[in-house]
Amino acid sequence: GELPFKALSEMDNLYRDEARSLQSVPELKQFAQIMQANIAKQSNPDAKVIEFSIKDIRLFIAGLAMSKLHLLQGISGTGKTTLARAFAKSINNVSSEDQEKLYCEIVRVQAGWRDREDLLGHFNAFEKRFYTKEALQALYRAQQPKFADTLQIILLDEMNLSQPEQYFADFLSLMETPDRAEINLLDSANEKTPRLFVDHRAIKIPQNVWFIGTANHDETTKEFADKTYDRAHVMEVKRSTEVVDIANANAEQYSYASLMQRFKQAQQQYQPTVNHIFQQLKESALEKSLHSIGVSWGNRLERQAQVFIPVYMAMGGTASEALDHLLATKVFRRGKVTGRYDTRNEKIEAILFNLEKIWEELGFTESPETSWELLQQDIERLKGNL
Repeated sequence: GELPFKALSEMDNLYRDEARSLQSVPELKQFAQIMQANIAKQSNPDAKVIEFSIKDIRLFIAGLAMSKLHLLQGISGTGKTTLARAFAKSINNVSSEDQEKLYCEIVRVQAGWRDREDLLGHFNAFEKRFYTKEALQALYRAQQPKFADTLQIILLDEMNLSQPEQYFADFLSLMETPDRAEINLLDSANEKTPRLFVDHRAIKIPQNVWFIGTANHDETTKEFADKTYDRAHVMEVKRSTEVVDIANANAEQYSYASLMQRFKQAQQQYQPTVNHIFQQLKESALEKSLHSIGVSWGNRLERQAQVFIPVYMAMGGTASEALDHLLATKVFRRGKVTGRYDTRNEKIEAILFNLEKIWEELGFTESPETSWELLQQDIERLKGNL
């Protein structure tokens, strides 16, 4: 008579009451400042502190609008895990470690993971029970009335210790079909499954959940495949020298629905800007020079830009910064345009020249610093100077 998903079934009673006192997200520019101050206050509640820059906060939040998967990269100790945890605590007004676990589940990826059972758990047919792991519990908890209108994070710590395209394959596929976001956990229906299961056998992947993976790059880790990079929001986390005034901190818990509404408003406001940018890009010499080395951007990048750039601009950033980040992480990243051994130096120089040219044609006053640095380093490498 034992329940096959005992831990999940217990949640049906424990979290059946809806959350109270959730606040609406203010205008995104103010929201970014509040989140920066809240995160800074966690480190030092008494003074102005040096923490994550406002640009990092804008990139992180705009990434939430663009993709359900984040890849936070950077050398060890730069704050990749800290940023994800601190944001979850800040937006949910969390003050204790026990509370934090209800909004940010940390999953420590192990070397040797091969399939989704390593991430979610497995069914023991002899015992007729499912051994649920932390990620599965977090996915089910996020659907409960108490948490359904809150932002939830599943933090995959050192995500690339194993090959994500294996143990995370189902989730990568579901990102392309969010309307069918569910995973079968049982081969056949079982009447004793938890209340929120689909057809007594499958679990929904709720839209208020984001997967945030931290990644180091050394001899112990795996390289991400193109399909992962293409679907994810990628950030290089660096320690900031920016001084933050924690006077902007605000102890409120914000609702998921209001955050989505702010994203939608930003998209509507700045859609003409993004349409103009991509119309220019499609007719530019930059696209022709990329085609010469077999590289192009597809519809996915344009769809991501239609959300990412407007949200970034609504937080006080510029279209130039947002576009530079997208091109650097999606097009010019190592292995796609840069870091190759089948490309001549002259080809990369042409891409760099045409990148600067399109920036002028778009009327941007800032230079594409991140993309320029990636291309310039590759030119030096191909010349044998690195």
